[in-house]
Amino acid sequence: MSKRVMLVANSASMIDHFNRDNINILQNMGYEVTVAANFKDGNSSTREKIADFEKELEAKGIDMIHLPIPRKVTQLFKMFKSVKMIKNYLKENPCVLIHTQTPFGGVAGRLATKSFRKAGDTKVIYFVHGFHFFKGASFKNYLIYYNIEKHLSKYTDCLITLNQEDFKTASKKFKKTQVEYVPGVGVDTTAINMTTVDKKTKCKELKIPHNKKIILTMAELIPRKNVEGAINAFAACENDDTILLICGKGKEQRKLKDLVKELDLKDKVYFAGYRTDIIEICRMSDIFLFTSRQEGLPVAVMQAMAAGLPVIASDIRGNRDLLAPDKDSKSKDYLVDVDDTEEFTKKLNYLLKKEKEREKLGEINVANCRKYFDIELVHDRMTEIYQTMLGKDE
Repeated sequence: MSKRVMLVANSASMIDHFNRDNINILQNMGYEVTVAANFKDGNSSTREKIADFEKELEAKGIDMIHLPIPRKVTQLFKMFKSVKMIKNYLKENPCVLIHTQTPFGGVAGRLATKSFRKAGDTKVIYFVHGFHFFKGASFKNYLIYYNIEKHLSKYTDCLITLNQEDFKTASKKFKKTQVEYVPGVGVDTTAINMTTVDKKTKCKELKIPHNKKIILTMAELIPRKNVEGAINAFAACENDDTILLICGKGKEQRKLKDLVKELDLKDKVYFAGYRTDIIEICRMSDIFLFTSRQEGLPVAVMQAMAAGLPVIASDIRGNRDLLAPDKDSKSKDYLVDVDDTEEFTKKLNYLLKKEKEREKLGEINVANCRKYFDIELVHDRMTEIYQTMLGKDE
């Protein structure tokens, strides 16, 4: 029997950010691994970072398939081409497991695997990083994405969700599919909490003032991340001794820089671009602000929590899982309606004045992150799921 597993995603950065540990788990189980993704377009990290990732995969003996998977529904021809490429590869290189993720990666991977799965040669996992039909989503999203997911659930052996809302939805709607909950991709809480940084040196590297409080936000600069909301909330807060540091890249960067200029904040809002030292930046910051409109279970928030930061975040799926893991968590008081800029500003002003409250919230976040979202918990769950799908004695 084949000892090969394929990981499929929209982009190589998705594999890089969220599947390194899964690759290691599978290789340690004795499986060869193939990665199928778009290595050229649609990546949230830099081209240099993707090139380094390719070299790393090659050094590990991992096959790579460069798929033209699109990020837009209007580019379906790229989807069909991706499906054909996966099928052709599987004919020559049988895989016992296909681990798919992301909307388009999930579609391509499951459509390509239909005949192989029917023959009983291949199992299929779909890891949902956040359904596009969720509480508060548009009717259009429900009409399109729910029906697609409903249809493709027939070709899915195990559907993994990373937040409770999606878990409940999948369990109710897709009853013929095995549904599992995994607490995101996890973070190494011990390593993060032990990370030290010299603020003055790091600020000099980032070209930002070192004698100011730092409000940090990190996200891809795209509409659904709503970084504009963070800028507007910061603009209205008492920010004389405070700066806003934005980490991330994306198509809205020019628009956001224009907004900063319009609000006369160019000496108070700094764009750091894509960063590989985000834990160090978290460790020297004072508050984490996250105004996203749609999430699955955001790693950025987990990293901030593990670094001991108080977090003010939009009251949406995913963020609720992180800041309100139990009913008594004080962190849940800092969940804010995504469109309530005034309340975001109010929370910022309060925490900027209350150092002890910041410290207390940071301690609560570290404890919750360690208890519910540590990387070891995720490793154990993913190993268990892989063993169930592949057979413990494989």
